[in-house]
Amino acid sequence: MTATTRLAEFVVKTSLRECPDAVLAQTRRAVLDTIGAMLAGAAEPVAQSVRAVARIEGGVGLCTVLGTSMRTSPGWAALANGAAGHAHDFDDTNFALMGHPSVPLFAAALAAAEAETADGAALALAYVIGFEVDAALGIALNPAHYTRGWHATSTIGTLGCAAAAAAAEAETADGAALALAYVIGFEVDAALGIAASLASGLKENFGSMTKPYHAGHAAQSGLRAAQLAREGMTSSDGALDGRQGYVAAFSGATLPADALDRLGSRWELIASGIAVKPYPSCALTHSAIDALLDLRARHHLDPAKVAAVEIGVNAVVPDVLRHTRPSNGLERKFSMQYCAAAALARGGVGLADFDEGPVRDAATRDLMDRITMVVDPALPHDLEQHAWTRVSMRLTDGTTLESKPRGASGHPATPLSDAELHAKFLGCAAPVLGDDMAEGVAAQLRRLEDVPDVRALTSRLVAERE
Repeated sequence: MTATTRLAEFVVKTSLRECPDAVLAQTRRAVLDTIGAMLAGAAEPVAQSVRAVARIEGGVGLCTVLGTSMRTSPGWAALANGAAGHAHDFDDTNFALMGHPSVPLFAAALAAAEAETADGAALALAYVIGFEVDAALGIALNPAHYTRGWHATSTIGTLGCAAAAAAAEAETADGAALALAYVIGFEVDAALGIAASLASGLKENFGSMTKPYHAGHAAQSGLRAAQLAREGMTSSDGALDGRQGYVAAFSGATLPADALDRLGSRWELIASGIAVKPYPSCALTHSAIDALLDLRARHHLDPAKVAAVEIGVNAVVPDVLRHTRPSNGLERKFSMQYCAAAALARGGVGLADFDEGPVRDAATRDLMDRITMVVDPALPHDLEQHAWTRVSMRLTDGTTLESKPRGASGHPATPLSDAELHAKFLGCAAPVLGDDMAEGVAAQLRRLEDVPDVRALTSRLVAERE
């Protein structure tokens, strides 16, 4: 059995009834967080650029571009919502994927579900299936895939999005027998093979608008692969694990024989989990931000009396947080020096800290020169710990302070509470939808699987913005 066939089997045979309650609970949280990120990002330049092209080239308006009044074709909606959702880098991450799973998956699944007038259960199942495919491939290929320069959110995410979109479409087929005899035998298998040729995304673009575009690209490409397969396009059975297939090209290795064996038995939505971001910056900055905020509060630090800060990181980090002297808001999201300085200087890091233009806060500018980032080989190296940091600080009076190796708030081991996640959603959604509508959407998403038609959800996620 080829890898595409094994994945296709998982896509078609999985039902929401088989998913543990914890998987569905995690899905509801992920969708709440993701919709908030999409609404908040709809006003960002990358989202505006995508919508400008969509207005020229978009097809029949079957699908909603969240946070706007625009309706467009499924592919353009997937691209627009995916790019908007990643525009602030405020969306969740998964350590197996070494990227951002939920925005691309939800953008693809929502477009497919809305076009097919599917229900909330179909949308939830499509997300779960796509996430599990993402994580299984991430475990098999990372960290080598990521450290070669590929942005896994897009490269692996395109395959997850194809699985999610195919799952949403399969849910509308006329009965399980048809789904098993036809969809698994052709559509899903072909969709994954097509998606393998559409996958792309380079880490060199981190700190630019192309980085959030990657999330939309994964959603659009995955959806496109499912659509083309549905219309009869074929692909190679070895597109994933063949000698010249996806795995060989993207990792220079072969797919481990047991890489897909745990699909449907070990649910990565629970096992590796989701890291929800409390700060709108690269996840690799978060544990240092937390550590510095803790030191600041515990010792009542005056930023002017901080002589030097050293932040120890894992070896994968410097190639990601490469903007030591960022020149704009997007680069600041990938600057440890800036994020650490902002946390120390102001006691918090929020959306306004990444506005365009120069760094306006003098204390933050001064602190940036006193912050260094070094690779610390003593830090743990497991995938779920690659975002850990340790912090040491020297004050002007000679006092030294230290924060031992740690992860960040929002990571699976220290998740945001339901109240904290709800507050984050309202902070993103209320400025776009208004307080009452944002609260109503949050309540609706607490029973996502009971939504009778996804248009009952998307109709509430619009705004006057074009």
